[in-house]
Amino acid sequence: MDTESLSQGDVLAAAAQDLPGASSTARMLTFLREYAQNFLNSRLVDERRSVPPAMVSDFAEAGLLGLQVPRRYGGQALSHTDAKQVYTQLGAIDANLAIFCVVHNTLGVPPIVRSATEEVKREVLPRLAAGRALTTSAISEPGIGSHIRGMATSATVEADGSYTINGAKKWISLAGDARYVNVFARLRDRNGRNLGVTGFLVDNRTPGFGIGPEMLTLGLRAVPQYDLTFHDMRVPGSALLGAEGEGLATAKAAFMGGRVVLAATTVGAAMRSLELAQRFARGREVATGTLAENGRIREVLAEAGAGILAVDTMLSRIAAWRDDGEEVPDAWYFCAKILGCELGWKAIDTALQVLAARGFLDTNAVGQHFRDYRLFRIFEGSTEAISVYLGTTLVRNPGEFTKLVDRVGPAEPVLGLVDHVEQISANRPGDAAAQHIHAAVVGELACWALLAMVTSEAAHRSAMHAYTASWTEDQLRQRLRNALRGPHRDLPTVAEFADHVAGYARIIGDVDQRRWPAEDWRTDPLLR
Repeated sequence: MDTESLSQGDVLAAAAQDLPGASSTARMLTFLREYAQNFLNSRLVDERRSVPPAMVSDFAEAGLLGLQVPRRYGGQALSHTDAKQVYTQLGAIDANLAIFCVVHNTLGVPPIVRSATEEVKREVLPRLAAGRALTTSAISEPGIGSHIRGMATSATVEADGSYTINGAKKWISLAGDARYVNVFARLRDRNGRNLGVTGFLVDNRTPGFGIGPEMLTLGLRAVPQYDLTFHDMRVPGSALLGAEGEGLATAKAAFMGGRVVLAATTVGAAMRSLELAQRFARGREVATGTLAENGRIREVLAEAGAGILAVDTMLSRIAAWRDDGEEVPDAWYFCAKILGCELGWKAIDTALQVLAARGFLDTNAVGQHFRDYRLFRIFEGSTEAISVYLGTTLVRNPGEFTKLVDRVGPAEPVLGLVDHVEQISANRPGDAAAQHIHAAVVGELACWALLAMVTSEAAHRSAMHAYTASWTEDQLRQRLRNALRGPHRDLPTVAEFADHVAGYARIIGDVDQRRWPAEDWRTDPLLR
């Protein structure tokens, strides 16, 4: 084979194929590791705000753009367990590459696989799996975020069976690069009657499809966020994703799957960060020996490692259920998102702290993970919003929590703690603000209860699993003690706190940066 005429993707894919008996998942993992070692410069990706030009074709050749696309459409048809491995590997390498694949594979592809017509699937899915086009979903809107029921983008049924879409979307990943966008809009008939949220697969070449400016983000700089606008955008009836009014189910399925995947990528980044911190701690000499021998450093690293192992155990359980065709309650997805992204980012922060000054260097992978993965606590629903929503749901439907518990066989001590969670959930206050706080507490307790249950089941696997089960149970106990004590202070009123913050101006003055020389991107009038 003339390797000089091959792309880097060809070389890596060929090397991976040579592994004796290697599964498609093993080949992908080998490809990604060799790609990271030989062809990736994450700092340049970050500084240039773009992925390497050859990456799309390289990843497509390796099967990474059709992870769970059915084989009949040219995809890999990976199980959820295998896909989790790939996403964890991507997360350990680079958040930009991970989110590039996550958005395409979990937000873009699933609505098409689930709800598009067979003709559209045959036309579009092979292109997506082969990297000849990218896809994403457009749900979030200005002012409402991902609150789908508050959606203002509208679609109207026309007499010829086509649809006219008007509105705007915000914070849409890959929107500037995706050829196919799953647009969700509130559908009305010609008489203005609301037919419900409906999904449409839209080609970005469609007249009326507008792409706004790229938003300059703190992290994930190579996967930019864009605004989208739709002005009298006409799409054919074949663009429908499912039946009219069924868009909520299609969007929800994609978002739930995406939340678990975000947790998996964060776990990968946390593993990589702790790996670097442990290497440093073992080699760094301090007055008492190596840093790794210091009791406090051992404790913080062990706790960070326990959090990551606990989340990974939960993610493996969810993936196994999905592979077995079992229905997974929404609460498990929410808990995976909340704890996966919170504990993952906390582990990254711990690694940075252990690395000390070296952690603050921008040339360090941990520093970039620190910036990139901070968004994951907000992405696909912030921790606070999801916790309140989950807690409210469980308070209103107490039997749902019992169903969650019955699904797992935890140790007896954990079952006793779970009973306390149900007691706290039933003690709902009357004040609206207190109800929000109570719901957040219940949501958090439910997450830790589920985590304690799955880790107690796995405690026998290794010494670290036993430590993790004990640590997770202790975390639940601490939160239960705080919750049982109840709120110990009254919040300031909205007006009182607003007045307090307004008083900052007397201390720090007006420091808005209004007059500073900036780049002029306007076209010279004589060149127009």
